[in-house]
Amino acid sequence: MFAILGDIPFQVVGSPESLSDSRGYDYAEHRVIQDRPVLQWLADDLETIELEMLLHQSFTNPTVNLLLLLQAAETHAALPLVFGNGYFRGYFVIVKIATLSKQLSGSGDLFAITVRLSLRESPVSFDPAAPAIPPFVPIGIVAATSSTATAQAVPASGVSALLGPITPAAPLAPSLRPNDVSISAIVRSA
Repeated sequence: MFAILGDIPFQVVGSPESLSDSRGYDYAEHRVIQDRPVLQWLADDLETIELEMLLHQSFTNPTVNLLLLLQAAETHAALPLVFGNGYFRGYFVIVKIATLSKQLSGSGDLFAITVRLSLRESPVSFDPAAPAIPPFVPIGIVAATSSTATAQAVPASGVSALLGPITPAAPLAPSLRPNDVSISAIVRSA
């Protein structure tokens, strides 16, 4: 095995025909009066890896492998990239898939296809479908005892916007009556 991206293996025979990576370094340019601009380093950019590989019917099923790559891209999840020698390169998301069909059968089945895969580094592994889990207990969640005498997190109604809409405590429209303001408080403006 040449490498594995998540659960998708890249076999030795189908190892990339080309592999390139690039890293950038971000600088801010500050204009200075009567002098040349000054650069300030901000941060390292994320790594980008470009892979080009041939998927051929003689050693793999090109249609299945292409579908696996497309499904992995559509999950938008950061996948670990590990090379065959055990080197963990980091977590990457698939940002682009380009294909070039090399050989097709008379009915349009794929015999050989070149896949160009563009991966972008993700600083940490993440699952975009997972709910946000704060490292603290949010305001508005209180511990309560249920009928089975076990403590559970129960939302307190109207306490936090995190839990849902807050019910207004006052009427939504003004409700002044004629006797709410005393006559002595009414003055004519100048």
